[in-house]
Amino acid sequence: MARRTCTSSSFASLVFLLFSSGAALACADDEATLFSCLARDQAHTIELCAVRDDAAGGFQSLQYRYGTAEKAELVFPENRGEGRAAMSFAHAVDGNAYVWSLRFANKGYTYRLFGMGDDAGVEVWRKKKRLAQVMCGERPYAMAADIRKAAGCDLDNPFGKDGCTEVPPQRK
Repeated sequence: MARRTCTSSSFASLVFLLFSSGAALACADDEATLFSCLARDQAHTIELCAVRDDAAGGFQSLQYRYGTAEKAELVFPENRGEGRAAMSFAHAVDGNAYVWSLRFANKGYTYRLFGMGDDAGVEVWRKKKRLAQVMCGERPYAMAADIRKAAGCDLDNPFGKDGCTEVPPQRK
C-alpha cells in the first residue's frame, strides 16, 4: 500500500485546527519528551510531552504538540493534566515489527500518533475518512513504554484490554 503524505501548509493548517498559542514548540523544563520527530516537510515537529511522577508510578500529565519552532499549531489537551483521560494507547507485535498508536479526539477530528518499526507519524481522521498523514522525516525519538504508562487504554484496538498490557500481543 502506498503512503500518501500531506505537506501542503494550507491543507495542514485547515486540518490541524490551530490553537494560536504563539509559543515555540518544545517540551518544558519540567517535562519529559516521550515522542519527537521532525516531519518530512522539515518545518514541523511532532512532540508528546509528559511530567514524570515517579512517586505516583509514572506520569501526571500528557500533552501532544504539533507546530514549528516559531508557533505551536495544535496543543492537546490545553491542560496537560487532562492528557491521561483524553488520550488512548494500544500496541502489538506485527511479524517482527513493534507497532503502537496513541489516539485522541479534538473538535470532531480524530488524531492518531503512531510508530511502526523505525517509521512514525500522525494521521488525522474525520468520521471514517483519513484526511491527512504527516510522516516523520527522520527516525523518531519514541518512548512507547512510557507513552503507555502516561495514557489511557485504547479499548477499541483489535485486542481490547490486552492491547494495553506491558507485553504487547502478537498479531497473526
